[in-house]
Amino acid sequence: MKKYLFAIFLLLLAGCSNEENPKVKFTEKQAVPFEIIKYDEKIAPIYESLVPHIAYANTQGQFESLQARFDVDNFTLDMDKYMAVFIVTYSGSCGTSVDNVYKHGNNLAVQLIDNVGQVCDEEGVPHTFVLQVKKDEYEKVQLYNGEIIKSSVDVE
Repeated sequence: MKKYLFAIFLLLLAGCSNEENPKVKFTEKQAVPFEIIKYDEKIAPIYESLVPHIAYANTQGQFESLQARFDVDNFTLDMDKYMAVFIVTYSGSCGTSVDNVYKHGNNLAVQLIDNVGQVCDEEGVPHTFVLQVKKDEYEKVQLYNGEIIKSSVDVE
């Protein structure tokens, strides 16, 4: 009888585990230098229903296309040296930040972190970030908040 109870207990524990979506831990060794070159507390109307969203540009044409789509302007980027990563997301009233950028296998991972404060109960504060990252051959750019929340799609 004890064997059966123990087996049932193990099955219950396995069913409650979070192995399907494990939290990703990045290391300093994986960190990639980046700079936030544009930030706005707004989201272009085209992306309001797609939040969170992440996209990247490796060419001048892609960069100009994403600038127009994300409705951000008044900045340039040396597209020979850098790639641009465009992010839109919502947060509570205390905000969200780009914690760091990492090379994760063949992907570039952008880690978001929610800011904490006294009262962060208001929801739906919009954020648009544009990051400058040194060019490399990445298959995808992915957005994380402990686990993956969005992957990029190629831009024509």
